[in-house]
Amino acid sequence: MHLTIGATEEGCDSLGARYVVYGVHLEGFLFCKVRYSQLHRWNEKLRRYFGSKCVPSFPPKIFLAQTESMAEERRLQLQSYLQKVGEDPVISVSEIFTTLLKKAQQETFKIHPQVIALEILLADRKKLLIDTHAYDSAERMLMIAAQKIELSGQFLEYIALYLVCEDTNGGYTVLKKLNEFELPYVSLWSMQNENGRIMIRKSYLDPMKDRMLLGITAGVLLLYSQAKYELERDWVKPTPNQYRKLKASQEAGRKREFLELMEEVKFYGYQHFEACICDYPEPNCPTSVRVGNNEINCCIQLPSNHIKEASFKVNRIRCWRISVQVPLQEEIGLKLSFEYQDSHDLWQWVTIYTQQAFLLGSCLKEISTDKPKLAGNHAEMQFECKPKSWNAQSTLSKHIGAVPGKQCKQVTRKDEASVFEYIADDQL
Repeated sequence: MHLTIGATEEGCDSLGARYVVYGVHLEGFLFCKVRYSQLHRWNEKLRRYFGSKCVPSFPPKIFLAQTESMAEERRLQLQSYLQKVGEDPVISVSEIFTTLLKKAQQETFKIHPQVIALEILLADRKKLLIDTHAYDSAERMLMIAAQKIELSGQFLEYIALYLVCEDTNGGYTVLKKLNEFELPYVSLWSMQNENGRIMIRKSYLDPMKDRMLLGITAGVLLLYSQAKYELERDWVKPTPNQYRKLKASQEAGRKREFLELMEEVKFYGYQHFEACICDYPEPNCPTSVRVGNNEINCCIQLPSNHIKEASFKVNRIRCWRISVQVPLQEEIGLKLSFEYQDSHDLWQWVTIYTQQAFLLGSCLKEISTDKPKLAGNHAEMQFECKPKSWNAQSTLSKHIGAVPGKQCKQVTRKDEASVFEYIADDQL
């Protein structure tokens, strides 16, 4: 769980007393707004429940008027506290802490509690409509969606809900995986982006885990919707012979065969990222990034306009850090840097400027957890928060999840496609 505090704002209570409101971001997206007093109450509850020794120290109260530098120091102290709590393997998953977060999200955006029909997309953009509640958690909504497509609860660990943003050419950008405690409807509404959607996708990078879902109809269809989209968007790179076999299986409706063939295709199962900027091998190089199979794969456009493919093996990464720029606007500039051991056993820092930095970090964390033997025998993630602009800021794309716009449009049942129609066994 990656919590940061972005820009602050000033509030005023009914008696005219002024106070500071802190914008708490979860994986780079505004999650809630809280006062110091609210965070202080959180800390007291956590200390009573877990004990003082198990909870990070909390910044003390300041009774004098704060200067600008004191206010910035306070913001950084609170951010450090939230990051330590969010990374604690016990506290971060506890019901008491996740309940505090859910309540803060509800109070910030003040969504009217109501029963709703929520549209969920499959990876191929077919629609699934579920009956749920505005304050249902992602865990609850995933269970409802799984029941609708007749996927047994024992397979829930292999799928997840994601926040995505559709684009004008029929594609979409994966923004983040929703945490189990998050309120998807509120997160979607808070984006204020009419192109925001909730999507159900597989929750892992290792394509070998596909085998767990290939034995059931709902699992085959979920995997097929994602694999078919990846082939259509050229996210995978089959050889000409592989492509002919894939198209033959697809045209014959043999979905299980199609998926088994995809396991051998280059870049299948990778997480694809939007076009971004990296400083390797030279500064300000446009690049496309994929992560999977124990590597960060970068297709880099050099100043000479030649294309260079670079593969950074995760087991040669010693540590990585996500740096957050805090501008005056609602957006948060992001970059991910990692320390890499090259083929000559020399260490160097490589930086990728991308608004999907937290998603990229989550992928690295998943791979390093599955393959814990990294360079230097461990991998470490760090956070930086920079209040000043970066020189490369002008090259960064806009944070598509935070652009003010229209609210989520209403959906009706007539928009729902027949997603899981009857399929004969010989078509799987």
